[in-house]
Amino acid sequence: MSKKSKKFEIFISYRRKGGYDTAKLIYDRLRMDGYSVSFDIDTLVNGNFDVELEQRVNDCKDFLLVLSPGIFDRFFVSNEDYDPENDWVRREIVCALKTNKNIVPLALEGFVFPKSLPPEVKDIKNKNAIDLYPKYFEAAYEKIKSFLISKPSWMVRHKKKIISGTAIMLLMFVASLYFAVSKRDSELSKKDLELQEAITAIEIEKMYILDSIQQVREQRRRDRTFHWNGTDDEISQVIFEKIAETGIQKTECSNNGRIASLNEVRCRINDDKKITCSYTPRIIFTTCDNKPITFLEKKERFKSSPHADSVAAKKDLANKLREADFSDWVSGIKGLR
Repeated sequence: MSKKSKKFEIFISYRRKGGYDTAKLIYDRLRMDGYSVSFDIDTLVNGNFDVELEQRVNDCKDFLLVLSPGIFDRFFVSNEDYDPENDWVRREIVCALKTNKNIVPLALEGFVFPKSLPPEVKDIKNKNAIDLYPKYFEAAYEKIKSFLISKPSWMVRHKKKIISGTAIMLLMFVASLYFAVSKRDSELSKKDLELQEAITAIEIEKMYILDSIQQVREQRRRDRTFHWNGTDDEISQVIFEKIAETGIQKTECSNNGRIASLNEVRCRINDDKKITCSYTPRIIFTTCDNKPITFLEKKERFKSSPHADSVAAKKDLANKLREADFSDWVSGIKGLR
């Protein structure tokens, strides 16, 4: 007997090239906020992959589509090996449209809809998209949640009520105990006074502890370090030098530090058999145990001239990055302290 698959309320569709980092960040944030989210790498463990994936689209309430630059390029490439049935992004969109899911497109910086789309997916252009730019990520994330039909788990939605209710019950218990003791023996007024003094002392100690905790948090923030996780290539070294004034270190991450990682450079062979490399720099910050925090991304896309090999193309690209202004990254990283 096959094991019944788990149902998820939110499905995230993305193209791995260009969309993975953003999709994973949104998945982690939604999970932390108590939502039920399907993310193929983390939640598809075994079984028939294609059947399981389409079933999740059928079962979900909200369908988030990460619109990264080039996500629809495959639709228009003349290639005999291309099979729409094996294009999972296409199949997911078709399935979501057919089943009238609450579709929320998330447009990354640099994305533009093509002039036309295949008939079975063209209606995706009519959906109200949210611009998801790194600089305004938190505001965009809150807007995403307002578009969702799904709700967080009961515990998350009612966390404040649970805490308040528990506190009220505790206060009621303490109050009832106090009045019971007072009613039993009015001669214990001296003890009552001592109890009140003890409560006052506890409140004072509580204020001192809370103040100490706040001071510790502030000190941890001031002591926060940034650690470089870039490679040894010239492009990585150029960007490291650009943000060196933030105090970032090429050391192992520890305590409440942050790890900074770069995205990969893309190179392609032109019709004249020469190689051109392009790059939109993005730096991703995680905790020491690789939990995502945020990311910064340049609006400018850098492109090398055609060269005979990738080494020369990347060197040309590095020279262009060396002339670029990364002061916005410097101020952004300092703001994370």
